Amino acid sequence: MGKVLQDLRIKVTHHLVKDGVSQTDIAGVLHVSQAMISKYLSQDPPELGEDFEEVAEELARMIVQEKDEQEITLYLCQTCFRWREGGRTCDRHGLKGCTVCTQLRSPRIMDEKQQVIEKITDALLILQTDPSIIRVMPEVRMNVAMALEKCTTPMDVAAVPGRLIPVHGTVTAVSHPEFGASHHLASILISSGKKAVVNIRYSEAIREAIRRSNLTISSSPEKPADVLVDRGGFGIEPCAYVFGHDAVDAALRVQKIAELLQSP
Repeated sequence: MGKVLQDLRIKVTHHLVKDGVSQTDIAGVLHVSQAMISKYLSQDPPELGEDFEEVAEELARMIVQEKDEQEITLYLCQTCFRWREGGRTCDRHGLKGCTVCTQLRSPRIMDEKQQVIEKITDALLILQTDPSIIRVMPEVRMNVAMALEKCTTPMDVAAVPGRLIPVHGTVTAVSHPEFGASHHLASILISSGKKAVVNIRYSEAIREAIRRSNLTISSSPEKPADVLVDRGGFGIEPCAYVFGHDAVDAALRVQKIAELLQSP
């Protein structure tokens, strides 16, 4: 999509200059440097095709008419979705047979995404209503993440933006789960091939609680286990990553560990 947007910027810049807008003002509107605007103008306007030309003209018109930036962004985002779902971006990129963009909002994927969000929401309810969970809260804070079935990028993993924080002796989510909210936990799920994870602090006492929970432990993502341990280092807090078949399963495992941690 980057090449398409770059071509649009160049085309819009040429339209705006014809409409008498200064390079300084164009740079401000497009959020680029004036030197970049000069570079755009040194290039011949790209041939974008009729649909793309109409969009470039409309964007230039909205800018000249000083439309609200949010309105312009909304128009551009709606256009991007239309192009993606219609296969136009694949055509521009020369990717024959590519169907990634056309599947972005397919009923199957949207249903699966909703199920993932619901699972994380249920997991949060478990963690937020159990006072013992605060015992395993790491200094870097806690989060819950769950991946789509076919997970290849961080955008295929949902988590809580801002993580879970301690409030009056319990853990509290500061916002609702979203896809792409935790690149760190997403990278752990992708490298390990696991479905869901909750990160907790790590100590010898917690290791013993994990053992008593009958969960397996590994220090390498390549070695399958129920819990991945990072012993940390200088200035880096030791952490444990508790995996589950889904977010609820991972949360229940964390709950069990927390309960055993405070029992003799």
